[in-house]
Amino acid sequence: MGTVGNEAKKRTPYKGTSSKAILHQYDFLGDFYRLTLGPELVFSYGMWEEGDTLDSAQVRKLDHHAEAARAVGADRVLDIGCGYGSLLRRLVETHHVAHAVGITMSPAQAAWARDQHWPGCEVRVENWFDHEPGGPYDAIIAIEVIEHCAGNTMWRTQRVARYREFFERCHSWLRPAGRLSVQANAWNERGWLASLVLPPQQLAPDRSGGTREGLGLKDILGGVKNVREGLHASRKVYPECFLPTRDELIEASRGLFGIVEERSDPDDGVATVRSWLEKAEANRVRGAELIGESAVSDIIREQKTALRFLREGRFTVVRMVFEKL
Repeated sequence: MGTVGNEAKKRTPYKGTSSKAILHQYDFLGDFYRLTLGPELVFSYGMWEEGDTLDSAQVRKLDHHAEAARAVGADRVLDIGCGYGSLLRRLVETHHVAHAVGITMSPAQAAWARDQHWPGCEVRVENWFDHEPGGPYDAIIAIEVIEHCAGNTMWRTQRVARYREFFERCHSWLRPAGRLSVQANAWNERGWLASLVLPPQQLAPDRSGGTREGLGLKDILGGVKNVREGLHASRKVYPECFLPTRDELIEASRGLFGIVEERSDPDDGVATVRSWLEKAEANRVRGAELIGESAVSDIIREQKTALRFLREGRFTVVRMVFEKL
């Protein structure tokens, strides 16, 4: 029996973050996150300009992806990782999309979105891996979902293969020349390990060709602290998640998509996390009533670490637009 079970396990393809991990991140912790996300209930980085509020920055981000994917006026658009459905609603009500389909693995998010009864919006509880569309899509938008595709693997080749599977699925679902607009947390271009352990001054690209300075004791201790904070976040807040690099996404999409646009917006991450953190601190007592003080402390600790990592250039916010070849 054990042998048969092991063989079946080997045959089962990897489908990204498990349902158990999603329930922890978005259903259990989500009770607290809803106190911090703002009225649009968007759990991803906004797109900020001077004078913005969290709400206006989030709306600008939604509009950016709709326009970048050429979803405006489209018949069918897919939102992978639709969360509470804010993009679906925006696509239909503002951008005149006839039918917006959203998929999420979070039953709580899907239930909330369905209860809004937005016309033209369909929300499914399913893994992207299992998605079977009723017809081709004109555009696909995937905002901060690629982080759920590779699990915790440290091996680059395995991560790229899993991202490749994601791009292959998207390619098969799109009409000819259809676009995929992606937003993701992404490690510094030097890779995940260097992003964690190197001091900030060594993370910037060195165009001089000279030799970089060695690491001192303070740098080494700082790297150990960063690894510890990363492990805490992966255990307590974002289990089974891993950030890609820009180059990994480019490699995984090669031959399937051409890259129309790419940008790095770390300041958008800083402004968003800062806003979430302020709201988290302000709602700490109510949050403890909902999910417990320990879980609230875990979230606030992770957000403080994310804010520091963004400011130090350890990871960034990448936005990329792909066009089907």
